[in-house]
Amino acid sequence: MRTTRSYRTHANPIAMVIRVVTAVVVGIIVLHILLVLLEANPANDLVRTMGDWAGSLTEWSEDLFTPDSYKARIFVNEGLAAIVYALIGGALSRAATRL
Repeated sequence: MRTTRSYRTHANPIAMVIRVVTAVVVGIIVLHILLVLLEANPANDLVRTMGDWAGSLTEWSEDLFTPDSYKARIFVNEGLAAIVYALIGGALSRAATRL
């Protein structure tokens, strides 16, 4: 029986749930950043929904930095939020693995 760290990580359901939730949250934010940078149609339902979800998740970092460009503002502020969520999720997952 393998007892490596990767085996324990995959065997711990709490750590797995934390990783999945973190991936979904970061994925929503990154997808919204890409949609803004690629100038997706803001009238599209998918684009609007992603914007609403990302806005709710990144409200705390809104206008933390205020570059002149809207694209740069979204990239910096939401990108920072995605990094923070990824770091916190990773730390929580590692802590749950040790349980």
